[in-house]
Amino acid sequence: MAPTMNVLLEAPSHDEIYAPPRHQHAGLLNIIHDPNTPQPQQPPVKTIDPDHPALHGSLTPPLTCPTSKLLNFSPGPTNLPPAVESEIQRRCFPPPSEKRLGSMALSHRSPEFGSILNDALDKTRRVMQIPPEYDILFAQGGGHGQFAAVPMNLCPTGTEVASYVVNGTWSKRAVDEASKYCRPHVISSVEDDGSCAAYPSADRIKGEVDPSSAFLYVCSNETVNGLELHRLLPKLPSNVPLVVDASSDFTSKPIGWRESNVGVLFACASKNIGHPGVTLVVVRKDLLGRANPFTPGFLNYETNILADNVWNTIPTFNVDVVGIMMGWILDNGGVDAMERMSVAKSERMYDAIDDSGGFYVTPVNRESGYRSRMNVPFRVADGDEALTDLFLVECWERGIVGLRTITPFGKSMNLRASLYHGVSYEEVMVLTGFMREFAARHSVPKAQAEVPEGIGASMINKGMGMNKGVIAEHGSPPLFDGSPESSSDNLFELSMSPMGCMDLCVVRFDKELGMLHNAIKPKAPYNVHYNVPLGSSPDNVADPSFTLPKNFKVNQYARVSDDMFVRPVGRDSPPPSLR
Repeated sequence: MAPTMNVLLEAPSHDEIYAPPRHQHAGLLNIIHDPNTPQPQQPPVKTIDPDHPALHGSLTPPLTCPTSKLLNFSPGPTNLPPAVESEIQRRCFPPPSEKRLGSMALSHRSPEFGSILNDALDKTRRVMQIPPEYDILFAQGGGHGQFAAVPMNLCPTGTEVASYVVNGTWSKRAVDEASKYCRPHVISSVEDDGSCAAYPSADRIKGEVDPSSAFLYVCSNETVNGLELHRLLPKLPSNVPLVVDASSDFTSKPIGWRESNVGVLFACASKNIGHPGVTLVVVRKDLLGRANPFTPGFLNYETNILADNVWNTIPTFNVDVVGIMMGWILDNGGVDAMERMSVAKSERMYDAIDDSGGFYVTPVNRESGYRSRMNVPFRVADGDEALTDLFLVECWERGIVGLRTITPFGKSMNLRASLYHGVSYEEVMVLTGFMREFAARHSVPKAQAEVPEGIGASMINKGMGMNKGVIAEHGSPPLFDGSPESSSDNLFELSMSPMGCMDLCVVRFDKELGMLHNAIKPKAPYNVHYNVPLGSSPDNVADPSFTLPKNFKVNQYARVSDDMFVRPVGRDSPPPSLR
């Protein structure tokens, strides 16, 4: 009996030869010489228990997880850089032999804490280049507290108009809260179906802002929607001060304080600058003294500035952590270096999505210019629930967590990778490497051409729901290699990896000769050996050929362990700006 040649439209793993077709992208084309040859049985679809912890936001993988370090992509609270966490433990939790108190035990009015507070204020001003006409506060109540505090402090009677740019989840919440304390004038880019994929244009905002507004509010990064203003709006002709909710992108890019006429900027600590429990507020001094008389003291900007930030008991430990984090940013190149790293990490994520041939999609188009560098939402297989659940479970089993967490906004079809300072470039490489591997097992190229009639029905297995049988035009899997094998119009071809072999078999149909032929191609576009264990020590660098950015400081806490690393293909080094 003639041998069977199985042509897979994906790069399979070495332990999973046949990818079960579980959605519209999946499929298997069997080109055979004998229609009576028995075909391999497809494995059953893996069913995920709906109560599986990975589907309910669990951040604790099983004990069988093979990695020595978790990769936490949570939208916040989240990890801080390992070197920062190490310094927190050293500085804030001293052993008894040092005969000193950590910041958790210090009185907020003690001279020891006074030094910690002043250090945090000084480093914050240096990192973000805050001009002297601004004061810095450490407030409580989080972003929701500031949704109320801003109109309370800037609208003394509660009848003032305030303009709000609404382009996502958090700006909508802000305007809902503000409506209790002022008269919001809304400039919205939210679609009728509730979606939002862009900010209103600067020209539209300029034209629609109420010139009598006490302020213009904008959220510079919408974490749920994946939208970010990479630079703030320029100063408005009406001189309306800008209020910025920078909770999730503060310290990731420079701020044009004067150029954008910033009046107030606030940022929760739990994304890029510390732990939850403190909110950093920057307020221009000429805006003080306008508070509504009903403003609670702990939310009153002027009250707290006059009391040197200790009108009430300040969260001493959290302030200490902010100071440590700001010191780390200064030591690692400042805010400009943070921006370069944020650009590199987010570009790697978006490249993995855009290069997936539609297997992954994100709601924000590249052309919009508003793709968030902090939070990358993406959908697996057009929102296919079974594949999305499987993706989450396999991530969880590998120690990759935080891609779906519990929110007050309900369950979204989108997953979300948050790329704050605590997430390294190498960790993003691990995630995108897994994404490519997962897509390779569960997708085929979307662009397909009909097989010419000359091949004949006897050579095509129609059992996979294909009426005439199809093969990928030019054959190059879009996940990994954008260049076609041949530009000849006479060739249809398909790259494949027979039976898990590292070499590729290129199957071509020559329309002039009317025949199929194949050849071994000695280059694999994708590393199919993704499960090969590489080690377990965090002191081992993952790969000797892997180049770290010049400004990346490696120590025993910051190294990525080999056993969690999947060497990517193509862009396997940091971009030139980070070398």
